[in-house]
Amino acid sequence: MKTITAIILFITTWLFSSITLAASHNIILSAETLPNGQYGYKMISHTTDGAAPNYPADAVIPGPTLFVQGGDVVNIQLTNNTNIKVGFNVGGLSVGNAISILPKQTRNYRFNADKVGTFPYGDEKSALLGLFGAIVVDDPSGKVQSFLDGDGTLTAVKRDQLNKEFVMFMVGSTFWGAEISADGTQKPLWTNPTLGAVENQLVRFHVLAVGHAHTFHLHAHRWPDSTNNGNTASSNIIDVKLMNSPHSSHTFTIKAGTGVGPGVWQYHCHVMSHMQSGMNGKFHVVTAGSGETGDSIAGASPRGKIFLNDSDEPGLVTFIMSDEPGSWFRSARGDALSPVTHTKSLEIIPPGNSVHFIMSDTNGVHTVTNLLWPSDAGKNDHGGDHFMIPIDETKAYRGGGIVQLNVPGLYVFTCKIHPFMFAAVIVDDPKTDGLDLGNTIDLVSGIKDLPTSSDLATRLVSTFFIATTPSNWRDFTSANPWHVAYPNVDVVTDAGKLSLVEVLEARYGQDVKLAPLFNPTTPGVGEVWVDTQFEKTSGKTKPGTITVLDTSDWTLKRKIALPQINMNNPHNMWADRDHSVVYATQWFDTKLTLIDQKTGKLIKNIHVGDTPSHVMTLPTTDDVTIAIHGENGVVRMPVGTTEVDYMMPTQQHGQAPANPHGHWISADGKRIITPNENTGDAGIYDTETGQIVARTQTGGGAPAPHPIAIGLMPDSSKAYAANLLHHSISVLDGNNGALLNTINLIADYNPVTGEFADKDGNGVVAVGVLPIQTPVSPDGKVMVTASMGGQIVITDTTTNKIVKMLSCDPGCHGANFGAKQGGGYYAYVSSKFSNRLIVVDPDPNGDGKLDDAEIAGSVSMVADKGVPKDDTVSSLAGFGGQGVLPLPIVYNGWVQNLPSEWSAGLTDNQRNPIH
Repeated sequence: MKTITAIILFITTWLFSSITLAASHNIILSAETLPNGQYGYKMISHTTDGAAPNYPADAVIPGPTLFVQGGDVVNIQLTNNTNIKVGFNVGGLSVGNAISILPKQTRNYRFNADKVGTFPYGDEKSALLGLFGAIVVDDPSGKVQSFLDGDGTLTAVKRDQLNKEFVMFMVGSTFWGAEISADGTQKPLWTNPTLGAVENQLVRFHVLAVGHAHTFHLHAHRWPDSTNNGNTASSNIIDVKLMNSPHSSHTFTIKAGTGVGPGVWQYHCHVMSHMQSGMNGKFHVVTAGSGETGDSIAGASPRGKIFLNDSDEPGLVTFIMSDEPGSWFRSARGDALSPVTHTKSLEIIPPGNSVHFIMSDTNGVHTVTNLLWPSDAGKNDHGGDHFMIPIDETKAYRGGGIVQLNVPGLYVFTCKIHPFMFAAVIVDDPKTDGLDLGNTIDLVSGIKDLPTSSDLATRLVSTFFIATTPSNWRDFTSANPWHVAYPNVDVVTDAGKLSLVEVLEARYGQDVKLAPLFNPTTPGVGEVWVDTQFEKTSGKTKPGTITVLDTSDWTLKRKIALPQINMNNPHNMWADRDHSVVYATQWFDTKLTLIDQKTGKLIKNIHVGDTPSHVMTLPTTDDVTIAIHGENGVVRMPVGTTEVDYMMPTQQHGQAPANPHGHWISADGKRIITPNENTGDAGIYDTETGQIVARTQTGGGAPAPHPIAIGLMPDSSKAYAANLLHHSISVLDGNNGALLNTINLIADYNPVTGEFADKDGNGVVAVGVLPIQTPVSPDGKVMVTASMGGQIVITDTTTNKIVKMLSCDPGCHGANFGAKQGGGYYAYVSSKFSNRLIVVDPDPNGDGKLDDAEIAGSVSMVADKGVPKDDTVSSLAGFGGQGVLPLPIVYNGWVQNLPSEWSAGLTDNQRNPIH
């Protein structure tokens, strides 16, 4: 009986002591928009039974750190003062119904702190943009993580012994930090701060990851690997911690400088691509009594000095990397800036401030790469703790980057995987009259000291404003002339102060009357499928449709959006041997989509790898090959299956990823040839063994030629690699890869004056700026090159000489050959920034001479109400022309395998193109 009484007394005592120890916290937060357009949480009030910390007065990133104890009850009231839906969730703790709230709404949330540890809170959809913070649930006993002393002893610690705490979030490729002093005062440290401490101070770190996996490493210090209990002798001693889940956190205590003394110690992410992108900072430990304070130094801040926000703090502008047409790099405050800048992809900052990139609105992988920069900025003597200009991330991934810009002038960033994605930053010296473009710029392609008033420089500026502003694209359904809106600002160049709009309009025209659409006189054979990659429909959040054209009468047959899979930026297509299935890659995603050719209905959506670009079948087996542009290989899907079984590496192990884009296959199916954008070469690979046959540098040895597409002779004797940034085509031996020739597409162009003239003496004035797809006709007589600068270049493959230049639209991109009724071929050419398809006849009279090549017609990609659709077109109708697939496929090796229903409309010569 006494035993039972004792047990009851123990339970009663424990229960009431738990109730006594537990506290309630009533916290009122708001979600706010910061000056740079990012979001942050603001503490309005925190009432509890005990003392509450001293919180920052404004919204901060990370949000206010909430300290509670195990068993406490936390009530959150959240008011949404942003322009987006916002929610509140705690990773690792249950919040119950975490419903998001609309702007100006308020909602209550409640959770029990039933686990000890450090947990991230925030809005799951907008966390990468700043809506995140930490909840620290401490042990009611006051015990925190033990520290490792210099002699290897584990020493127990209570929270009231700590001198300071750091909360460090790893987000994208940037650290976001806060400091909590011993008296509970919280201080925002913003991005990649210098953390400070006095030697032998006890410092607790709370490291959390949001989104992608990271590894945290702190130099010169070690600690026990136990988030909530580091007091056991069996604890592993570490200095690196893997953060591999969406809600990872790691908490540890150190004695600053123990075993090593004072110094400046780096902390960083150990993932190489993250380190390369600027994910690092310093831990500065000073000697007591040295005169140094050991204070932390905040990094660049969303509240700092940027255009339209005056401050004494270092400023930060943020670009959101997105799948959204035009706004691929979108300033977080783009809506506020665009009335002035006429684009959401331009930012303005003073020298010494930073630019931050975050991939928060994309399903693909990307790089952050400088396309151009002020010549002086590339010199390594301008200070700053971030790595120097030019940025060139060597691996595509899902992350971001951060960089400090110190030299006035124009900086343009792109993605090497999607090279029409642009962000521009003008670093403006406030002492100059006008926005600083700098005197000269360097280009990633190797051009040095190009005057900013030169035609090439201003042509690139014009291209930027066209590409990043959909209202500046050519709309062939509009009765109005083509008008490009440029910012009405003065800029400072090597030629002094100039009106930007006056220069661009004088050089490239304004209010241009567009040529009327017209159908070719002679029909084609079959149909043409076009990736209208930017067209948006109401049933999807991602852009892109496929437009099917009937070439017998030049009418649209169908629009395919596939809303049930939210098809994302369809880029390139091919068909199986009997043409019953069309394969389409989703370039800003991970999928290959199988579509029924007759109905346009979905067959299957297959994961194949990061950012698949081009797809082709092997003519001998009908196996499907897909270039995995964001990775390092070409994958194979065996005929009759719907799963990838093998990846053929395009680069040796341990080498930089090749990032293959527009590959081609030999007619005998024995060779795959890839343009390897990241490594600047073309690779030839054996399809049976997967071995590398040859790797040939393209672009005449330029540092970043950016080979993007391959054309191949029907007998595989020669391969052609289009070098986007070198404005050239490398001619290779199709068997051994030997470089035979380089076709200079800008030989007739003066980059300073802008003059087009016959400078190479071949009797033809022809220029191809930024070449992309460059197919060779099935009979091997002609190559047609679509150039993003707005030109179509016709080349005689016998001589490798340019014979004609035809006009195209801005963003000229896709090209492919289809059969012309009665004999010969049409080249179908698409453009990203227009909504028409151009039909080129390279030999209108069939005499074998190519100098009379002409535009035979141009057809609208905009569907009227009578065209069958699986979703309603909502905006950007017909825009984004990229991959082009004429059916039947009439290239050598494929045409011979056509079923009779597809070959019936071909001539004998078309059925046997190299007879």
